[in-house]
Amino acid sequence: MADISGYTAFVAGTEAEHSQEILAELMEAISRSFGGKLTIEQVEGDALCCTTERTGVEVTDWLRETFRVFHRRLRDIRSATTCPCRACATVQDLGLKFVVHRGTFSRYEVAGRVQLHGNDVNLAHRLLKNTVPGHEYLLATAPALAAWPESVRAEFIAAPQRYDLGEVDASYLDLRPIHDAVWSEKPPTVDPETAKIRSTARFPGTPEQVFKHFTDPKLRQIWMGVPRVDFHPGARGSLVGAEYHCIHGENQKTVFKVLGCKAPTEITMQIEFPFVGTVWRTDRAAAEGPSTTRVDTAISWKTTGIKAPVLDFMATRMLRRYGALYDKRVAEMLQESARASV
Repeated sequence: MADISGYTAFVAGTEAEHSQEILAELMEAISRSFGGKLTIEQVEGDALCCTTERTGVEVTDWLRETFRVFHRRLRDIRSATTCPCRACATVQDLGLKFVVHRGTFSRYEVAGRVQLHGNDVNLAHRLLKNTVPGHEYLLATAPALAAWPESVRAEFIAAPQRYDLGEVDASYLDLRPIHDAVWSEKPPTVDPETAKIRSTARFPGTPEQVFKHFTDPKLRQIWMGVPRVDFHPGARGSLVGAEYHCIHGENQKTVFKVLGCKAPTEITMQIEFPFVGTVWRTDRAAAEGPSTTRVDTAISWKTTGIKAPVLDFMATRMLRRYGALYDKRVAEMLQESARASV
């Protein structure tokens, strides 16, 4: 079970329209984080009931990462919106908790919707109401903990619960340190002084026009030369936290995630790239005269080990080649757009 903490009070004290939109955005962020790992069986207001056949320690890794995703989305919502309403202003008061139980269940349908059935299902729901201090934690029952190594179990604090079903042996992991780490993260940008690749390109047009070509999904599809770009909006419909899923072919996809944005002068993206894994890129735009925009690009990644120099060489070569090709195409598109508007 994944349950958004504090949502009842949040709705009661805020504007219904925006609080509903925020809930939908957060639930979508959680469900996308679960994708391919946990199956969402039921949506229950501000909670998700999920199942998986994998019960090993990887479950705790998934949930911790989802917790980070949730709070980064909250942080992005808070920073991206200028709305003065109470819902947008107090969104950081929301939290997330998890209940993990290992057991058996069956499925049945009601009005065409699948429902879970069984004593273990009931128990998992009961555990959402508990005596654990705080409102951000991972509460796991003894059957769930039994599948995890001792090094992980040692992080949990005993918290037995008593219900009409009897006493439940359970323990919890406090997630507040992860919460504090996410909210204290520095704004993501790549420092040109420490970047592994630095480049400068000049484009015909204003910073607004260049920024549009960089960020519009349809224009991005053209200059990247890919069959499709699926765009997932960021926080409150902004670019902060947005994702561009660039589809190259069957089962081939590159995801560009926007980590920070100051339109139309700066944007920072995260890309999963061959050889080196996560790559960070910051583009900074400035007008040079009435019809030219200069874009300074800084790209960085991390490599370690004896193969690091070889990996750096290969990544640098590929990123420079793609970068030069994409810059050329964007410049051509801007020139064509200028001619068409004359």
